[in-house]
Amino acid sequence: MKFLPLNKIKSGMIVAMDIKDFNGNILFKKGTILNEAKINTIKINGIFKIPINEEKDEIKSISESAHVHSFISKKLLDVSFKKVKDIFEELMNTGKVNISKTEEVAINLTQEMQKNFSDKLYVPLKKLKTYDEYLYSHSLNVMILGSLIGLEEGITGDELTELALSGLLHDIGKVKIPLEILNAPRKLSFEEFELIKNHVLYAKELLENSGITDKKIIDGALEHHERYDGSGYIFKKKGKEISYYGRILALADVYDALTSKRSYKDPWPPYKTLSYILSHVNKHFDPLFTQNLVNALGLFPPGMKVMLNDGSEGIIIATNRSNKMKPIIKINDDIVDLLEEKSLRITKIIDYEYIEE
Repeated sequence: MKFLPLNKIKSGMIVAMDIKDFNGNILFKKGTILNEAKINTIKINGIFKIPINEEKDEIKSISESAHVHSFISKKLLDVSFKKVKDIFEELMNTGKVNISKTEEVAINLTQEMQKNFSDKLYVPLKKLKTYDEYLYSHSLNVMILGSLIGLEEGITGDELTELALSGLLHDIGKVKIPLEILNAPRKLSFEEFELIKNHVLYAKELLENSGITDKKIIDGALEHHERYDGSGYIFKKKGKEISYYGRILALADVYDALTSKRSYKDPWPPYKTLSYILSHVNKHFDPLFTQNLVNALGLFPPGMKVMLNDGSEGIIIATNRSNKMKPIIKINDDIVDLLEEKSLRITKIIDYEYIEE
């Protein structure tokens, strides 16, 4: 700890001990991250030196700021993507899933997810610009999102790893669909769409041929296109006729597909995607698992540009799971937690941009 004169204090510095006014009232508690408004309050109270944490006197990244936890580190996300790509390429060459490699990815990711699952949460997803790698990134993202929904539901340990495996392998049947159909930059013909539908049956076949016998993993892959009102495919199941993992992965699959750039469409912003999902609760999606998704991502997902009631503009960087209306925002160089800044509120959605760590 060191004491800095007020003229050397910057936004992002962290208070090392309680700051009190002349009457002994606490202005800011130890651990408070300073912004311009807080620095002005200190000036008004005639305080000239501030105790600052020497080790963390600057905000280094999104995941450090305001005690936000990245659900998965960038390093693990990148390593996992490479391994998923290897798994799919091996599958295309051999016709079988490398179970040990797949389990390794699922175990490493779910362990980190459980460790970092906290109230203030930033959920990174792997978004790619190249269409030919979409299957790999989509499989990884559905595993992450499905596991996130599962954690909100209280699923942990081996069962969470099992759910993650089902998410990772949910679309493996697409390796049997011609790329010119998968990546067609146009509306598919009736015959082409009927062929696409068969990917869930191909997935079941590939999983069983690879020695995977766990019914829950297979059902998740087989039923992720079933819909809560019976309008999905292949079996037209409805409600809780659809397997537990099938209902979870249906949400994860749609969320990632809509927020991803494809050969035939631009990505939807997360708030538009969440609005679509919420408008289809009890129609396409299980209401309980939909609530879990919203609890985790918040009503204002990371990347959304917003205006506040004081006229300032900022970008959402993380959600407060305890209050979906009060996310954590970056305003210029300041990190503002709306749970702490009681006078501030979001009044308008401006736009959306992807955050890169």
